[in-house]
Amino acid sequence: MSAHIHSTAYVEDGAILGDGVQIGPFCHVGPHVTLGSGVVLKSHSVVTGHTEVGAGCILHPHAVIGGLPQVIGFEETPESRLVVGSNCVFREYATAHSGMPKFGGLTTIGDNCFVMIGAHVAHDNQIGDNVVMANNVSLAGHITVGDNVWFGGLAAVHQFSRIGRNAFIGGGAIVVEDVIPFGS
Repeated sequence: MSAHIHSTAYVEDGAILGDGVQIGPFCHVGPHVTLGSGVVLKSHSVVTGHTEVGAGCILHPHAVIGGLPQVIGFEETPESRLVVGSNCVFREYATAHSGMPKFGGLTTIGDNCFVMIGAHVAHDNQIGDNVVMANNVSLAGHITVGDNVWFGGLAAVHQFSRIGRNAFIGGGAIVVEDVIPFGS
């Protein structure tokens, strides 16, 4: 089954599209992007940079993933990458940025993650499987998040923090240090 690309979408030469990919109106897919089978990009979503998106992921309108780190003077390089696992959902206006080469250059998001409206995954984060980020959660750079972590709406996490598996971060929390597994 081939990919379906809406006539108003722009898929740059070099992009790799898996079977059954659906690209909606006014989407943009960059030249160094790989979309796994069954990925759905709804209207106005963007996948850019050196980004791999696993099978079955869905990007809702205006989600942008693979953008450059928000670091003054940073320029795109092949060593700045984002890898997203399978069956992840990025809701409206969610963002995820690629990594910085001097720190390994890789941001990862595991399988079955749910990134809700306006949530942000910054550069060089390592996000486990089955992570839920409610509306407007903001993760600064260099954060490690274990599997099965839930973030309540508007939570913010300071750079270089580690969130243990099965933790629950309450809505509106400001996290400035590590959270133990099963902690809150």
